[in-house]
Amino acid sequence: MKKVLQCSKWMLSLILIFGCVFSAGKGNAIAAGSSAGSAASSVFVAVNDTLVTYPMSPVIHSGTLYVPVVQTASAMNLSVQYAQGKITLTHRGGASATLPADGKNTFVKNGRTMISFRILSEKFGFSLSYLPKQNLYRAFNGGATLTDAQLADKYNGYIQQHKTQAQTPGSKPAANARMIYITFDDGPSPYTPQLLNVLSQYKVKATFFMLGNQIANHPQSVARIVKEGHGVGLHGMTHQKNKFYASPYSALNEMNMDNAKLHEAANVYTKLIRVPYGSKPYFTKAYRDQTAANGYHLWDWNIDSNDWRYQSNPQKIYDNVIRDVKNMKSKGITPVVLFHDQHATVTILPQLIKAIQAEGYTFKPLTSDMKPLNFWNDER
Repeated sequence: MKKVLQCSKWMLSLILIFGCVFSAGKGNAIAAGSSAGSAASSVFVAVNDTLVTYPMSPVIHSGTLYVPVVQTASAMNLSVQYAQGKITLTHRGGASATLPADGKNTFVKNGRTMISFRILSEKFGFSLSYLPKQNLYRAFNGGATLTDAQLADKYNGYIQQHKTQAQTPGSKPAANARMIYITFDDGPSPYTPQLLNVLSQYKVKATFFMLGNQIANHPQSVARIVKEGHGVGLHGMTHQKNKFYASPYSALNEMNMDNAKLHEAANVYTKLIRVPYGSKPYFTKAYRDQTAANGYHLWDWNIDSNDWRYQSNPQKIYDNVIRDVKNMKSKGITPVVLFHDQHATVTILPQLIKAIQAEGYTFKPLTSDMKPLNFWNDER
């Protein structure tokens, strides 16, 4: 099932980790989306049959692939403890290993402890493989049910859409490169399959900020969203102002519960969030500090389609969006458009997509390596 990768002579200058890893700069490749910089392609990591997503990307540092220890350990069913300059990892079956936080096997980057993926895997009996097309490193043991090819097929759409650093919304686009980000709140819904059919027909990628209870009701739609390479974000559980905004902890708890529902449905986590009713005025600094400390990135929008208001008048939705897109285009600002996962939006979406494409735009999903656009200008 696994393949041994061989490097040809012209690749001798590249770094060998588990397969052939491309070097950048002075021999260090930094994964796209890390705050230290970006490389030509991102590095992805999976444990058994699940792609592991992080608040920050894995990093190839001094020829070694490092991953965030807490999230990766969790995927391996390991607990993590820090004490006296050492990290102790314990499997729920009882096996444990202790590593010094010495800058060799581990180091701290942007406040997060990174650990050698190879060392972590070997300590707990995981084998390693490499999928070059996806630049995906995989740790696997008896818990894996998919072959490498099946794993690649499962996540190829997601990986292809998250491989490169996308343009920052709200900034001026590069010459001849107009990007637009369309987003859908409150789903998934009974209309999500129709919505996905439209996006597929026009080869458009979008981002879905989903409610946890809706995810539980429509898990197949969520799995399809991920498989087809769209972005995924969290919108909480209740969408009730008095419950979501009861305290900073209640808001964080809803996002964490939502993330758990997402993982149950599609085997992925996300760090993109959009709070109910937008972040102003309720999502104040105390709330943002809680979610940011847990690695979440807050997103709002700069174009409101008002589709929730004009459910009986889809043409009004069209007029609002095209007017604002053209206005942003004249100012050189990248649009982030708010839609909702509902019938009226689905009916007008083909007409909208064709008109936006005629303006020269390419549709992209939001990713965790982008600087978030929100009403507070909070870039965390």
